[in-house]
Amino acid sequence: MRELKAEKIRDMTEDEIETRIRELHEELFNLRFRNAMRQLQNPVLIRERRRDIARMRTILVEHRKGVRKLSGHGDATPAGAAAAAREPAKAPKAVKAVQEPKRETTERKRAPKEAKKAAKEPKK
Repeated sequence: MRELKAEKIRDMTEDEIETRIRELHEELFNLRFRNAMRQLQNPVLIRERRRDIARMRTILVEHRKGVRKLSGHGDATPAGAAAAAREPAKAPKAVKAVQEPKRETTERKRAPKEAKKAAKEPKK
């Protein structure tokens, strides 16, 4: 079972999370090396470390974007409220008018076909 749960990660500071990510990268490198040498007893550890790194990065990005704060960094705000506070309401996009197809291109495409048909027909 994984030791790094989201609640534990959110209790850490940004610097602690970044330090732990570096440590996990080093550990992942060593696990891969040992796996290549066939000395790793449990290859599932590689997957767990990758997921731990991803989990920590996700929580760090959430904190930096203001989606969810780390503990000790103020009250957490819901994702919708944070997004609404950052950006003003956008006006709906106007529907583009349907353009009529260009007849020139169609006529240009037909011209070579008609020339081939004329070349195939025997002259009388």
